[in-house]
Amino acid sequence: MKIGFAARYNPLDKKTWSGTGFYTCQQLSKLGEVEIFQYKLPKLLQEWLTTQKSINRRWFGKHTSVEFLNAYAKYFSRRLTRDLKKRPVDVLFVSASSQLVAYVKTDIPIVYMTDATFEQLQGYYTSFSNLAGYNRRQGIALDKKAFQKAAHCMLASEWCKESAISNYGISAGKISVVPLGANLDSYPVEKELSFEYAGTCRLIFVGVEWERKGGDIALAAFRLLQQKGLNPVLHIIGCMPPYNISNEPNIINIPFLDKNKAEDFEQFYNIFRQTDFLILPTRAECAGLVFCEASAYGIPSITTDTGGVTTYVKNNVNGFTLPISAGGDEYAEVIEGLCKNTADMQRLKKSCRSQYEKVLNWETWGQNFKRIADTLIQAKTH
Repeated sequence: MKIGFAARYNPLDKKTWSGTGFYTCQQLSKLGEVEIFQYKLPKLLQEWLTTQKSINRRWFGKHTSVEFLNAYAKYFSRRLTRDLKKRPVDVLFVSASSQLVAYVKTDIPIVYMTDATFEQLQGYYTSFSNLAGYNRRQGIALDKKAFQKAAHCMLASEWCKESAISNYGISAGKISVVPLGANLDSYPVEKELSFEYAGTCRLIFVGVEWERKGGDIALAAFRLLQQKGLNPVLHIIGCMPPYNISNEPNIINIPFLDKNKAEDFEQFYNIFRQTDFLILPTRAECAGLVFCEASAYGIPSITTDTGGVTTYVKNNVNGFTLPISAGGDEYAEVIEGLCKNTADMQRLKKSCRSQYEKVLNWETWGQNFKRIADTLIQAKTH
């Protein structure tokens, strides 16, 4: 099987989309020959789009998502159309890049993967809020075209599927919900993990955006657990809280950790192996790869029922999802209850690892892609 991989970013670069492109490309390489279709934005078009961004910001106080403008999409769709004729493939995989296929002309079956529709992102993420009206209209239209052009939509969550059906009119029959995996080069085998509670409530908060990830709620929960005498330890990884916490006992702040560097990955590995709970009261989340990573280490995720989270965190299977309105006291209550019932906690930790092995891994994702691709190729042949 010859597989085309089309994306706005380089799938060989682990730093793009948190490494998701790299790990999907790895899986596709196990199934056949992979042909990459990825293009740079030409300088003239880049300058024109940047000008629009500047005008919208200065004159109208509006944001601009230039990759969701027609000029951007039509340029890349033309490039892809031309290259598919020169370098034909059996199936084309498109990763979160509706711009590349919105206006593409090809009879090659397209598998489109994404974690959100452009329409459902409006007002959900700050970067997609307050867009210029024409930007929003063009973005929704071209995104919808990409879903329609796809022979099959391989979506990362039930949340995304619901939007594709209700907002874009896509048939449920051409949608598969396939969770993403843990973006890890290696992870501990099960016998390396201890599922027993050591008596210290060890928490981890991971995220670049403190506010969006619910940092204040996580910190409030930690302080309440201290008051309850659970002797918690909190690792904050990936960001700096907006205020000084250096004097607070049992908080370790690591503002940046690059898992692609051996030294940083070793630190990540050791911290995760010694963690009891991931606490992430996220305000907005399309999927959340950290939930897959936590499950790989047998760490229950205590998080929010928002966006695509419930596809990744199942209540009483690999964690718990709380309402968006839940505060630090409710997060602390769930964690306290598990710490005081060590049998439940041990069972939940083992269940996390099992959920990773069955569902939240890239090998399972690759098997699902192969099933979809084989069906599409056979249908085209017949």
